Amino acid sequence: MLATALVALTACEHRAPPGRATPPDTLGDTMGVTPAAVRTIDIRGHADLVENSAAAMSTRQPGIWFTVNDSGHEPVLFALDTMGTARGRWLVRGARNIDWESAGYGPCGNASLSTAADSSGRCVYIGDTGDNDATAASRSIYRMREPAAREPGRRDNLAGSIVPAARLTYRYADGPHDVEAMYVAPDAAIYLITKRPFGSRTERRFGRALVFRLAAARWSARAVQTAELVDSLPIVLGSAFARYVTDAALSPDAKYLAVRTYTQVYVFATDSTTGRLLSTVAPAVCNIASLQEPQGEGITWMADARRLLLTTEGRGASFHILTCPLPQ
Repeated sequence: MLATALVALTACEHRAPPGRATPPDTLGDTMGVTPAAVRTIDIRGHADLVENSAAAMSTRQPGIWFTVNDSGHEPVLFALDTMGTARGRWLVRGARNIDWESAGYGPCGNASLSTAADSSGRCVYIGDTGDNDATAASRSIYRMREPAAREPGRRDNLAGSIVPAARLTYRYADGPHDVEAMYVAPDAAIYLITKRPFGSRTERRFGRALVFRLAAARWSARAVQTAELVDSLPIVLGSAFARYVTDAALSPDAKYLAVRTYTQVYVFATDSTTGRLLSTVAPAVCNIASLQEPQGEGITWMADARRLLLTTEGRGASFHILTCPLPQ
């Protein structure tokens, strides 16, 4: 179990595999400050939410956030509130859950997805972006208008709750990548951050997490799109125990990007217009190993753009709300 391993190995110094040199910027697993004001909240309802692999907070419905199950489950979008109460679930029309690993929230970037009363449009994005073996020729992202959360305690008929979605199919120019982190910028561009070192399972090398971008205009094309490599993060994937990127979230004011691994949260300063990282500002790092999550997966910002909500996989698993420092 990952939580048990984290307790045993968090304080240990990382050693590179035989025949490989330790990267010069490798840091120990104890890197980062302790999070503050930690709250652990149980989920009530949604018995079928067993692999809570993402998180996306609404800015239109106070206290409502969305999530999905990992691979192999029905294509269902779940809503909860920050008290842990189930607030609805919807089948995503025409979607397949091959390896749903990420979710985002932001502008729809398409007038056809807006309502007459809400011309700006806010959408939930689901990323079928996972690819553990880095073998998939293409991956997909689904985008749907944000559904209205159900009242607490309302009985949920999944067969009668369907949300239509648009689909964007894309590839990477340099070959397949395993991605579990996705966020949506103010201009509706999508950013994808790699989880693992590039290459096959037997040939992977240490390397920084790569950042790819899909412009909002890509949704209008029918052909498979190519994600553009635009940046990399100072997170050396595989350089320490559990240092793999499992999610990312842009703050509601678009000034900060939170990127999580299994044991750390990195908070980067960003350009509030484009969502791009400001490379001149060093990230703040928070160590979350003490949470002992079974398999920490999701992250999203609370409405105040100060606190973070973290999810973990596991049947009946709780989620956490906490505060990490912001970059200076």
